[in-house]
Amino acid sequence: MSNFSNGLIGLSVLTGSDAFSAFAASNAATPIETKAQRKAKAAFTTPVTTPPWKQKASTLSDSSQVSLIKSMKTIIDKASSSSATVPGDVQTTFVAYKALDRLRLLAESAAKDTTASSERTNLEKAFAKGLADLKTYLGSAPSDKMDLSFGSLARQAQTVGVKAASSLSTATIVGTGVNDTRTAPLAGMTGKEILRIDLSQPGVSDSVTVDLSGTPQPPTLDSVADAINAKIAAVPKRDASGNAVLDDTGNPVPRWPSVKFVPAKTGEKWTLSLERAGFETVSIDQVGAGDALMVASGVTEPDTPTNTRLSRFDDLTTDPTRKTLGTISAVDRAATARQEVVAATDTTGKAKATTISAATNAQAMATDANGFSYVVGTTAGDIGGNLSHGADDLFLTKVDSEGSVVWQRNLGAAGSAQGAAVTIAPDGGIVVAGTVTGGFDGANSDGDMMVARYDASGGETFSTLVRSLGAQSATAVAVGADGAIYIGGQTEANGGDAYLARLDATGTLKETRTIGGAGADTVKALAISIDGQVLALTSESGQATVHKLDAGSLATDIATLGLGRADARAIAVAADGTIAVGGATDAALSGTQANAGGAGRDGFVARIDAGLSGAAITYVATAGEDQVDSVAFLGGEIYAGGRTNGTLGTTKTGTTDGFVARIDASTGAIGTTSQFGVIGAKTESVRLSAIAGGDTVLGAIGLHRGTLTPSDSVTLEAQTSLRAGDEFSVRINGGALRKIVIGDDDTLSTLADRVRQLVGTKVASVTTPLKGVGRNLRIDLKPGNEIEFVAGSAGKDALAKLGLDARRISSPASIPDDAPKVRPGGAFALGLNEALRLDTKTEAANALSRITQAISFAQSAYRSLYWDDTKALLADTGVSNGRKPGSTAIEQAQLGNYQAALTRLSGGSSSYTGF
Repeated sequence: MSNFSNGLIGLSVLTGSDAFSAFAASNAATPIETKAQRKAKAAFTTPVTTPPWKQKASTLSDSSQVSLIKSMKTIIDKASSSSATVPGDVQTTFVAYKALDRLRLLAESAAKDTTASSERTNLEKAFAKGLADLKTYLGSAPSDKMDLSFGSLARQAQTVGVKAASSLSTATIVGTGVNDTRTAPLAGMTGKEILRIDLSQPGVSDSVTVDLSGTPQPPTLDSVADAINAKIAAVPKRDASGNAVLDDTGNPVPRWPSVKFVPAKTGEKWTLSLERAGFETVSIDQVGAGDALMVASGVTEPDTPTNTRLSRFDDLTTDPTRKTLGTISAVDRAATARQEVVAATDTTGKAKATTISAATNAQAMATDANGFSYVVGTTAGDIGGNLSHGADDLFLTKVDSEGSVVWQRNLGAAGSAQGAAVTIAPDGGIVVAGTVTGGFDGANSDGDMMVARYDASGGETFSTLVRSLGAQSATAVAVGADGAIYIGGQTEANGGDAYLARLDATGTLKETRTIGGAGADTVKALAISIDGQVLALTSESGQATVHKLDAGSLATDIATLGLGRADARAIAVAADGTIAVGGATDAALSGTQANAGGAGRDGFVARIDAGLSGAAITYVATAGEDQVDSVAFLGGEIYAGGRTNGTLGTTKTGTTDGFVARIDASTGAIGTTSQFGVIGAKTESVRLSAIAGGDTVLGAIGLHRGTLTPSDSVTLEAQTSLRAGDEFSVRINGGALRKIVIGDDDTLSTLADRVRQLVGTKVASVTTPLKGVGRNLRIDLKPGNEIEFVAGSAGKDALAKLGLDARRISSPASIPDDAPKVRPGGAFALGLNEALRLDTKTEAANALSRITQAISFAQSAYRSLYWDDTKALLADTGVSNGRKPGSTAIEQAQLGNYQAALTRLSGGSSSYTGF
């Protein structure tokens, strides 16, 4: 190294000046860069620009600017010819800053004390759209050295959790906890019950019965399990000739050696669990059990969305007992996110981050021969793995005999859909009817009837829109013995006509028919008569009418019976052909009067002969308002489910209660009536279905009727709101967009395989780890890579339904030890959330704080592209971060000595810090 001090002395001699002082003075103004600083600075090549926050401010008043912002189609500035010369990273920060500044003005206006609630509503509308637009823009904004995210930084992406194919082979199925101790007697069991267990696997099936009267009394979990296991173990394996297979000792080889019922502890309770090898199907039922009713009813409490509650009525012939079961609930994801924002910013500690429910409005219910019930309705919330896009959607929920959810589905319409009716086909399929508005499976509907068929595992067999001119709405569905499907409702034509359609078993439309008069008409319910014809219950200008139509030609009327002025809404058919119709009326209806009506609006049940020659009327009446919502035949009786704001049973509980009334099918006399409700709450429509043999004791051992082993469909279409044809794209490391389209049979595993093949193992690790009770698809980036997720086309976006954002994720490259410590750009996040709101002054103030913070982050992202004094200091920190020491440390020591010498010679201090 040259002698720096000698050089300065020589310069002083030659020039006659004080070179030491001159150098010190000049160095005080312009610090000399170190080698590390020079190396780092060389990477900062972004052309100098003037950021918008340093440009001339608008001369418009804030109120004028707010008005302009509210009128904008988007707060995102479009690219112009002048912006083409600006680097992409700089463009991104400029566009983000301007959008954030506009959001700031909206939030400031909403946070003012003087802002009216109506104006705050308008501000919120513009603010919400602005947030969404900014999120969309940043998801694919230009990025080279700098990446700016809307929410948080991410190096991974993961989908919503769903059931995987492996769940079908679960070896242990644990029941619901019932006893505090393993040895305690089982409440509700007499010890005289007879159980039937069905076992099957491909090509083989067996059935055994277990009489508990021959077991130790009173029954316990162990005694019941031992009795069942002994019967199963006694079933021999047989050869091709049907002979029992013997082991080496001459004893029969069991056919089901892996199937066992074992007491198990779940949580703090004991129950029975089923163990198997993983491929056997096992079902259980009680022989000779009494009948029961399954009931689904909405409950609306003050300031709470309606939720659907399930219950079961047992002991129907003696003293009906209501057993409260589960709840069909949905999650309001947006409201939950807003609550989390409120809780995070609350300084009092009173606000809690809780899950907010969305309304679930049940419209119909049907129960199959195995005791599983299917509830159809409407919700705008997330239900299971089905993520809502904010609009109403049809939901279908399967529950077991104890009210536990087996699976949940929604239609997944791109627009909106309402569930209306459900029925069980003769072959066990589940057929639902509803109304679709907007996009659905590539078609655009202005309001059309829709029918969909599912199998017992929840797989969709088909869905069909019944298209016609004008809007329609579905209210009813029925299935004939040949599988033909009949759907009914209303069309807006002619001021509102009743509308019927027939589809074949494959969902192909065969014919339609209208029934109309001068007023508004609609089909309220459908059923199949004992002779296979179609029964249509209609409301025609307020008059209730039953039509019997030819099942093969709906245009052919066989018989008609008018009941009078009534809101008839339910129909059922008995095994002997007798028809029951239920509803509400404020007038005396046509037919024989079994009893007198009340003073106001009464519920009623009409008993009609198979030929529609006449009716007998039973009124379900109090001094208040009463109505019948559903009817069913069971055990030679008619059961009516409905609502009252009076007292039918012993006690009134809520503002409106539900009830179940037993009516003699021969005389129309009202037997027992059970009234139920919730204090201070309103019970909504009561939907009941008959369950022959449904009053079992299986709940006492923690089990339910029917198949115990998992049989759910694990396709993504069944597990989520995805539909075949939905799509998304990925861009890997700035390359070309590559599209992924969801197929009919796609599962989480097949999707993971396709993503893994598309991404490549060098870019990311693609796995399906456990998440809750299911699994999710997870993508973990490897260093130095990025993936951009791009939403599918309108109405077909798969990302949102998978729970993924349209955004970019990136993982910084590994940095060599000798690389500059400071580099241009980096990853920045605005820390925003679409849950931010301006609905109230408090929420607006919180949103303003978050937006102000985000503006600072955007400015930091811009500054990261340019060299400055702070970066110079960071670049020159030497070994403080554990980096290997180099020449910088040596030079600093030497130059420190020069600095001290200069200070002594010049009599002052210098800012000289080295090369």
